[in-house]
Amino acid sequence: KHLKIYKGDLVVIGARPAIGKTCLMCSMIEKTIDKQKTLFFTMQTNKHKAIERLQLLNVKENRNFYLYDDFVDYEELLLLVAEHKIKYDIDVVFIASALDLYEYTYHMENEITIKLKELANKLNVAIVIADSHRISDRKYSYYLDLRHRSLIKYADKIITINRPDKTATEKVLRDGLVEKGVAEIRIDKDMEEYFSPWINLKFDNNSFTFNEIPKAP
Repeated sequence: KHLKIYKGDLVVIGARPAIGKTCLMCSMIEKTIDKQKTLFFTMQTNKHKAIERLQLLNVKENRNFYLYDDFVDYEELLLLVAEHKIKYDIDVVFIASALDLYEYTYHMENEITIKLKELANKLNVAIVIADSHRISDRKYSYYLDLRHRSLIKYADKIITINRPDKTATEKVLRDGLVEKGVAEIRIDKDMEEYFSPWINLKFDNNSFTFNEIPKAP
């Protein structure tokens, strides 16, 4: 409804750690899996949680879904994407953690991001990658953090997730000034200076999905 991803796109999902990047990926996969052949890399230390979420969504049972849960370096990842494209004609690739590829160095980040964008174009697949920002808790900090980094230079779309309840004080939560479980999601395109409106979605702890908030009658 709010996001259009095309083959050849490089899309970045950015947020602070433990905000819901992988959960959002799982929700995206669930919505597209019936029509799009999907390859999902989960190399994180909490990869078992990601796999559990996929099982709850019945994603793992779908014949269009391919999971790779062993750690790989970026050269292996590029080869695996190409192999799955040739063998299964995949449409979209999700990578659960950029930092596992970049090894925490900006030099590697620049090189890998260029190769990921080139691979998306060459193979005609969409690539969606999650990345944790490194500045502050401010709402716009992730976008500002990316501005001078290679990710934003080559990304076609940037999805930012903000969770006010994660940084709110107990008093703020108790007074009802911030609602628990509501994620503010913003979609921006490449280097444009404006900030798009925030889309508010409710996070469901039972199904690990983001859902629209019902409008008040």
